[in-house]
Amino acid sequence: MSVLDAHAHVWDPRILSYPWLRGVPPLDRPLLPADIDDADGRISEWVFVEADADPADARAEIDWVAGLDWPGLVGVVGHVEVAPDVDRQLDELAEQPLLVGVRPSLQGAPDALLASDDLVRVLRRAGARRLTFDACVRWPQLDLLADALAQAPGVRVVLDHLGKPPVADGLASDAGDRWRGSLTRLAALPDVVVKISGLPAEAGGEEGFLASAGAFERVALDAFGAERAMFGGDWPVSGPPNVGVPVARALDALRREASEGEWEMLSGSTARAFYGIAVG
Repeated sequence: MSVLDAHAHVWDPRILSYPWLRGVPPLDRPLLPADIDDADGRISEWVFVEADADPADARAEIDWVAGLDWPGLVGVVGHVEVAPDVDRQLDELAEQPLLVGVRPSLQGAPDALLASDDLVRVLRRAGARRLTFDACVRWPQLDLLADALAQAPGVRVVLDHLGKPPVADGLASDAGDRWRGSLTRLAALPDVVVKISGLPAEAGGEEGFLASAGAFERVALDAFGAERAMFGGDWPVSGPPNVGVPVARALDALRREASEGEWEMLSGSTARAFYGIAVG
């Protein structure tokens, strides 16, 4: 069965500005659809997720991506700032036909931002336009995210990367137990789904990923159900070329945790339903 990868990035620092790349030398170069890791041909479709370009380039980024030679691109998630001018931002992004959702920069954001009325407003405005919302936070922020989402019922939200759990510490650690409790709270919100992605970047290397990731994935599957879970490769962040964990390894690790019925949903059905993507 061909897989839909619900979380991929591409960029070209020669064309758009990505300030964060300057601190990550293996990634600070053009990484384009021709370079993408398709898990030995098993992945044939991708959702592009904004790559934290300079906010001034938010519209330019999705237009640039949509214009690339990328036959498997089925949707784009654009960047939005948590700011009073959210309606203007959404108006600009909505002009791109491939737009399926939006994502702000929340990981590492001050607690005050996650607890703000401004974030709730962005959620509600996105929902009113029938856009999905990718929430990328670190695990200590999950309870603040749950508080915000409870004030915006009906908005379709996907939690990126399982909330960046403490994979390197292990599920049995105090941090792992706190992550599980917060994730369970989010799973109780009916409009929230989870993206099983990004764990290699949290594991401290391939050995740690292979040793611990499965336990975290199983917790997420049990909490949300496969009908509310999707696979994302998080290329190239979780697998810097020739450095990180190949997407095929991440795909295989999740496949081992899933039954046949769960795998059908994880490998594409949930992502299609969530993002509104038609079957090829």
